[in-house]
Amino acid sequence: MTYVFTFDASACSGCKACQEACKDKNNLPVGVLWRRVVEVSGGEWENVGARSPRPEINDANGVGESDWVRRPDPYTVWTNTVFAYNLSIACNHCEHPKCAGVCPTDAYVVRADGIVYIDESKCMGCGYCAWACPYSAPRYHPERGQMSKCNFCFDNVDAGLPPSCVAACPLRALGFVEMDDGQLSTVHGPWSELWEIPAAEHPFPLPETSRTEPHLAVKPHAAMGNALEKKISNYEEIRPKHEKSETPLVIFTLLAQMAVGAFWALQWMSLGLTWEQRILPLLSVGLCLALAGWASFAHLGAKRNAWRVLAGLQKSWLSREVLYVGLFGAGWIVSLLPLPKVDSALMGAATSIVGAGLLYSMAQVYRLPSMPAWSTWRTPMGFFLTALLLGPLLAWIVLRSGGVSTPFAPMGWLVAALLVAQAALALSARETAPRRGDRLRFGLIGVGILEAGLLAWEAGPPAAWMCIPLLLTVLLEEALGRRRFYAALEERRL
Repeated sequence: MTYVFTFDASACSGCKACQEACKDKNNLPVGVLWRRVVEVSGGEWENVGARSPRPEINDANGVGESDWVRRPDPYTVWTNTVFAYNLSIACNHCEHPKCAGVCPTDAYVVRADGIVYIDESKCMGCGYCAWACPYSAPRYHPERGQMSKCNFCFDNVDAGLPPSCVAACPLRALGFVEMDDGQLSTVHGPWSELWEIPAAEHPFPLPETSRTEPHLAVKPHAAMGNALEKKISNYEEIRPKHEKSETPLVIFTLLAQMAVGAFWALQWMSLGLTWEQRILPLLSVGLCLALAGWASFAHLGAKRNAWRVLAGLQKSWLSREVLYVGLFGAGWIVSLLPLPKVDSALMGAATSIVGAGLLYSMAQVYRLPSMPAWSTWRTPMGFFLTALLLGPLLAWIVLRSGGVSTPFAPMGWLVAALLVAQAALALSARETAPRRGDRLRFGLIGVGILEAGLLAWEAGPPAAWMCIPLLLTVLLEEALGRRRFYAALEERRL
């Protein structure tokens, strides 16, 4: 037996009693909505022509041309295709809940009756579940520093009472029923059982990419099936007001990728160098990794539960990413030791492989079906390009600062080629008109290519300080690209 929400869109008046009852029952702060009533509208007025011929414009009938300019034409016919409907939506307690599938701390509980809720004693507030949910059901609770969402009022249900939102609906447009063996026991008529039909056939604004089989049955409004453009009219009301800033994740991804790229570069740049000459660039790798870990930890809302992050290793790429960060850090620590040359080379190779695994797992964190803009080959390609751009530049600058003479020309041409590849990657992903940030990013790519080319043409290796502007240019360009990357999340929110 599984519980299912039902919603009669043809009967909903948009009073939002369900929305308010949910907030009251769960004592939600301002800006946090578990249930939202989405107002959808569209259509327009059209002039379809004249109902009958106009009278002659002459002085004989007393109608002058200037009068027709001033007065509305009484013979013009207008029609309209205007429509509006409401959709009340909360967590759909899906057959395949992606929120539970990606949680790194295993904080989600799926009951035998299909109800999905969050165990607050385990949630660390990372927000990964909100990325994975196609319906934006998990919301950040700023007072708890954790994610929160509709729990079907399972305390009411266990007591034989309906969920608060259902009880509050004055027109009985919102309800719930029991489903046995895939069949609804009390719902009949023209209902769409959304878990039985592909997401492309779900009513707007439900996403077309969902694979979760939501436990929601909808009786369609007449306007749901038209082919006209539809838009959300009250987006400012239903959008999350307490969103987690993604800036720490921008810092984490860039610095972690720089650390991996720098470690790779040091494997061939430091050939023939003594341990004393290698220690400074290796410390710079550790500094990048430490700052990346700090930024990742700062992103958490409930840091007290961070120790649980490896609980989801079997299913969550975020848990695997953290594991790879730890393994890469351990390999880096061992690399600091003055080992024999053979052992040092083997440890460097092993740590480099772990670094590749770190970048791959980092990309897999973002390759979610709910985020089509992220779930492409461009995500891992972009992450590896960032590592190859930033890491070798950092390693070369630190080595040069330590008095190690190493040629820059191969490095300069490599950076220029990688920047061209980065520009091509960004252009291939652009599906909308360019924004101001895009133009600035491409401008920085051009400046970086010019800087790298000029430095590569130098007769001898340039001084370390001369390459710092190039590193900063590339770093700023990558940061802008990463901000644009996370902006796709905001565009997808329901």
